Amino acid sequence: MADNEKQLNVWLPVELRNYVAQRAKQEKRGRNQIIADLIRQDMAQRNGQLVEQNYLVVMREMVAAELRQAHAQLRRDLREDREHEAESHREWVRKQVDRLAGLIIMAIRNSGIGRRLSFTLLSKAHGPDFAKAAYDDARAKANRELLPKKAPSEHVHLEDDEQVS
Repeated sequence: MADNEKQLNVWLPVELRNYVAQRAKQEKRGRNQIIADLIRQDMAQRNGQLVEQNYLVVMREMVAAELRQAHAQLRRDLREDREHEAESHREWVRKQVDRLAGLIIMAIRNSGIGRRLSFTLLSKAHGPDFAKAAYDDARAKANRELLPKKAPSEHVHLEDDEQVS
């Protein structure tokens, strides 16, 4: 007997004792060696389970970290996409406003040309006083059209409007 060995007295059910005896006979080894091997196997299995449990915890943490990183990357990508979309929209609106401003300027210029031509034609055909009166009347009506609309009860009838002018 070696110095690092201790005796273990245990009571076992008969079927377990018979199993150890049969296995010892088959393998031609002592029952002590069979029992020691069984205990070593159990220890290795339990250590493996502990390692496996620790491995699962580590794997779970790694997967969670990867998911958090992927989620953060998706949020960054989405933010960049939204910024790009917003910039594109601002550019489109700016172009449309520039186009609208150009059309308004062209309309103002054309209306000024039309006003001068009409005044000149009326002045030559009916005299400068008639042309001035027609111009003032048209300007007054245009100003009334640009005023805010009145409530339905405050509307002036069309006949009343014609009598004013």
